[in-house]
Amino acid sequence: MTSFPSNSNSTSPITIRVLAASTGVTYRISLHPAELTVANIRNHLAAAVPPSDQILLLGPPYKVPRDSTLHSLETLNSLRLGDKEDEDAMNERSGARRLFLFSKRALSENAPDPPPCILHPMDVMIPSEPQGSSPLNMTQSAVASQPLHQALSAYERQFMLYLCQGRVLADAADLRLQACKQCVQEQAVMARALRAAVSNLSDHFNGAARTRSEFSSLFQSKTAAHSSLLQGFESTLTGLESVQLHPALVNIARGSGRIMESLLDTVPVERERAWAQQCKTSNDRLSALFAGIDSDFGNLGTPTSRVEETRQDLLAEEQIQQLSDDVQGAVQDLRDRQAQRVGRLTTDHGKVLKIIMDAISAEVEEGKEDEVQKAFTPLRQISNDAKDIVPDMDMDDKSMKELMAKVADAKTEAMKRMKIRLREVSVAQSSIQRVLSSVGVLKSALTQQCDNMIHLEHVVELATSYRDFLSELRRRRAYGQAVTSNSTAMMKRLAVMRSDEVKSREKFLRGPGRHLMPPFFEIFVPTLATPPPLFTPQMPALAELDTLPDIGAEDNIEDASMREATDVGGGGVSSASSLTAESHHVQQDKISFSGTVNSTDNQQQDQLIVSADEISGNEDTIMDPVDGSGEAERKTLAYENAILRQTLERMGGKAPKTYIEEDRAKDVSSSEISALRKELELAKTKTKAAEDSLVKARKESPPTTTKQSDKISHSSFEIGDVGLFMPTGRGSGGKRTYLAFHTSCPHRYLSTNNIKGGPDFVLGRITYQEELVAGQLGTDGNPYGLHVGTKFWVLTVEVLKS
Repeated sequence: MTSFPSNSNSTSPITIRVLAASTGVTYRISLHPAELTVANIRNHLAAAVPPSDQILLLGPPYKVPRDSTLHSLETLNSLRLGDKEDEDAMNERSGARRLFLFSKRALSENAPDPPPCILHPMDVMIPSEPQGSSPLNMTQSAVASQPLHQALSAYERQFMLYLCQGRVLADAADLRLQACKQCVQEQAVMARALRAAVSNLSDHFNGAARTRSEFSSLFQSKTAAHSSLLQGFESTLTGLESVQLHPALVNIARGSGRIMESLLDTVPVERERAWAQQCKTSNDRLSALFAGIDSDFGNLGTPTSRVEETRQDLLAEEQIQQLSDDVQGAVQDLRDRQAQRVGRLTTDHGKVLKIIMDAISAEVEEGKEDEVQKAFTPLRQISNDAKDIVPDMDMDDKSMKELMAKVADAKTEAMKRMKIRLREVSVAQSSIQRVLSSVGVLKSALTQQCDNMIHLEHVVELATSYRDFLSELRRRRAYGQAVTSNSTAMMKRLAVMRSDEVKSREKFLRGPGRHLMPPFFEIFVPTLATPPPLFTPQMPALAELDTLPDIGAEDNIEDASMREATDVGGGGVSSASSLTAESHHVQQDKISFSGTVNSTDNQQQDQLIVSADEISGNEDTIMDPVDGSGEAERKTLAYENAILRQTLERMGGKAPKTYIEEDRAKDVSSSEISALRKELELAKTKTKAAEDSLVKARKESPPTTTKQSDKISHSSFEIGDVGLFMPTGRGSGGKRTYLAFHTSCPHRYLSTNNIKGGPDFVLGRITYQEELVAGQLGTDGNPYGLHVGTKFWVLTVEVLKS
C-alpha cells in the first residue's frame, strides 16, 4: 500500500506501487521523500523492464508522470485510494489513481507471446507415515510385552496420520486460495491497465479530432480566399487597366521618362503573373496534401468504429469479475471446509489420545485391566467416523486444483489478449502521431503560402489603396496650406502689433518722456528710448509641399476655400521657404522710428530715436485689422475637412459625392414612378371611355336571338366573351400589338389580321383563341418577345368598336 509521511518535514520513506500492465504484477518501491523522482522509480524497475523500454502512465487522467506531480500530496492521497480499491478486485472509487508500467518491447510487432501462467502448489505430497514420536511415552519393551497397549498405540498413530494428511491438504488449500486471489487481482490490474491505455488513446484521438476541426476550418477559409484571388487575378489586372491615373501623376511619370497612364502600368505584370502561376501550383499541391491528410484522419476511426473493441474489453472485465466471484465463493468454501476438517481431525486425535491415556492410567494406578479393553469401543467408533475425512479432503483438493488451473488459464488468455490490444493501441497512437506530424508540416506550408499570397494581395488591393493614396495627398496638401496660411497671418499680425508699438513709444517719448532726467534713460531703463525688437522667426520650410502633386479636390469638385488654399504660394503648390523674408519686408516697410530727448542740464540734445511720419502726431494708434486671418481660418477648415473625409472612407463610409449621386438616382426613380403613374391614369381613362362606348353601342344595336354577355371580361377569356385590347408597342411587321386588359390572366394577344390601321384600342367579341408556347427570341415562334417556354394565347375577335 502507498504510504507517505504525515507532514512535509518528515523523513519517513514513501512506498509507491507500480503495476505492470502486461502481467499485472505489483512492484512496491520505497523511497525517501527527497528521492521521489521519476528517474529513481525507473531505476528501481530496471530489473523488470529496462529504463529505455519503460512507459509510465499515472492517472486518471492518464499522463506521463513528472517529478512535481509525484511530490503533490493530492497525488499521493489518490494513489493510496487506488491501493485500497485493489483489495477488492474490481471495486472503483472516485478520485483513485494508479501508476502503470508498460514495456515498449512488449508493444512491438515481433514481441514473443507471454509465457503461460502456472499457479502453485499444483501437486501436494500427502504423508504416508505419521510425523513425530507418539505422545504416549511408552517404552518399546512395554509396548511389546502388552499387546493391548500396542493396539492402543496403533490407534494413536493412525489418527496422527489422518491429522498430518489433513494439515497438508488444509495448508495446500490456503496456498491455492491465496494463489487464486493473487492471480485474479493481477488480471484486474491488467484490465485497469488496458483501460488506462485506451483512455490515453482516447485523449490522443480527441486531441487529433480537435486539431482536424480547427485546421480544416483554417485551411478551407485560407485556400478558398486564395483560390478566389487566383481565379480572378486576370480580371483584377483588367480592372486595374481601366483605372486611369490622375493627370498630375501622368505628367510626373512623363517628366521622369516613363509612360504611366493606368494603375496597371505601375504593376510589374509579367512578374506578378509568373508569381500567381507559382502560387496556383502551390495551392493545388496543398489541396492534394490536405485531401490525403483528411483521408488519414478518417482512417483513424471514430468512437462508433471502436464499439466492438469496447464491448470486448467490457466482456473481459465481466469475466474477471465472475472469476473473482468464483474464487470468493467456491474456492473460499472449499478452503473453509478443509479447515473445518482439519479442526475435526485435531479434535479426534485429542479424544483418542485422552481415551488411551485414561485407560493406561486406570490400569497402572488402579489395576483395572478391563479399562484398556473398554477403550477399544470408542476408538473404533471415532475411527469409523473419521475414515472418510481425508478422502473427502483429497477430493476437494482436486477440485481446488481444477479451479486454480482455470484461474491460471484465464490469466494466460488475458495476457495474450492484452498483448494484442496494447499492440493495437500502440499502432493507433503511432498513426495519430504521424497524422499530427503531417498536419504540422502542412500548417507550415500553409503559412508560407499565405506569405507568398501577400504579393498578389497587394495587386488586388491596389485600386482601393490608390483611392486612399489620393485622399492622403489631398490631406497632406491641405495640411501644408493650412500651416502656411496660419503662419503668414501670424506674421502679419505681429508686424502690425510692432508698428503700433513703435507709434506708442514715439508718442510717449515726444510727450511725457521728454521731461525725464538722463538717469531714467541711462541707469533705470537703458532701453527706454530704443524701438521694439524686430521679430524674425525662422520657420522651417515646408519642402514637402513642393513634392506633392496637385491632384485637385476630391471628385474634381473644388469649393472656394480649397481653390484659395491652392492659390497660396503660386502655381498651385504652396511654398513656405520665403515666409521669413516676406514677414521681414512687411516689418521693414511699416517701421521708421526716431526721437530726441532734452537733458535737464541744457546740454545738447542727443537724438535717441528716428521720428515717425508727421501725420501720426500725438494721436493714439489703434491696431489695424490683419489681412489673411479669414484665409487662414478657411485653410484650417479645409484641412480638418480632409481629415474627416479620409477617416470616413477608412471606416467604410462613402465619399460625399456618392450621396449626391444616390440622391440624384432617387430623383430619377421618382420621375420614372411619376411617369408610370401618369401612364396608368391615362390607361384607366381610356378603359373608362371604352366601357362607355360599349354601353352606348349595346343600347344602339338591335336585340339578337343569341344570349351573349356584353360585359368586358378581364379575369377569364372564353369564346363569346368581350375583351378590351390596348396597344403595347410595335411588332415584327411594324404593326401595333394589342394585349387584353386583364386581371391575373396575362399573355392574351389580339390577332391583327382583321384589324385595319392602328386604333388606340379594340373592343371585340372572341371568336377563336389559340394556345402557343414562346420559342427562341427573335423568331416567328416568339413574336411578342416573351421568355422562352412562356405560354401565350392569340385571340381572334369580332370587332365591336375601335
